[in-house]
Amino acid sequence: MKLTFPYQLETIQKKILQQEELLKKVASLYADAIEHGGLIHVYANGHSRVTVEELCIRMGALTGFRAILSTGLTTFTDVVGANGLRLNQFFEKVENSGAALLDEIDFGPYDVLLVVTATGTTAAAVDVALAFTSRYPSLPIVALSCAEQSKKAPVKHSSGMNLWFVIEKAEKGYFIDNAMPVGDLSTEVVAENHTYRICPLSSIGALTVVQSLNELTLQELTDRKVEHFVLQNMHLNDTEVNYDSWLRDQRKRYAKATNNEHAIAPLIK
Repeated sequence: MKLTFPYQLETIQKKILQQEELLKKVASLYADAIEHGGLIHVYANGHSRVTVEELCIRMGALTGFRAILSTGLTTFTDVVGANGLRLNQFFEKVENSGAALLDEIDFGPYDVLLVVTATGTTAAAVDVALAFTSRYPSLPIVALSCAEQSKKAPVKHSSGMNLWFVIEKAEKGYFIDNAMPVGDLSTEVVAENHTYRICPLSSIGALTVVQSLNELTLQELTDRKVEHFVLQNMHLNDTEVNYDSWLRDQRKRYAKATNNEHAIAPLIK
């Protein structure tokens, strides 16, 4: 018996460092949104919701990140029953859900949409990206997914496109590879009559990307001399807790998502 999975983390590190220049470009867009009092709206489906939680409410979190998480698309923990996996997977295939989600949001002139999905093939993720690029072609859209699988896997959306191709066609589209292998599972355990594949990398890769972007975004804001709010760790006695100021800034930003007098009118609806 020998432990091998931790060595897979070297793959994550290598692939993400190879994208450093792209990450800097996206961090600059994030900084633009934050500097102007705007938002980075973060959509996810399936287990990718953990990436959104890492951004929106976490020690070290910057203000300006706002979740787009629909319960039917993201709460997979019941496994069976009325909120079970079969029903969740059904919702992932329903088209026009993207338009319905975007109907609930006012997008400001510096806002960004981040779409997180492991494979880049889920119909719901493609749907929200298509709806956004049709309505707001001048706003940046960032995808965080598996580039190889999104390019090559069979298409599930009636548009004939996986997420890679939606981003490629976008006026301001940026695709960040989450560094997972095709199929996500990274490690083999061999039994007498069967080989098991386990240990997905997509979540670890996505979390590494978003924390890398947090670092680069805060560096960019600092270089611009923009004062910003970062949630501190309240578990250490010698660390200042700044919940009130952090939440106050979030309230101002989140309010714009539901009622923004400077919202961009959708081009197509």
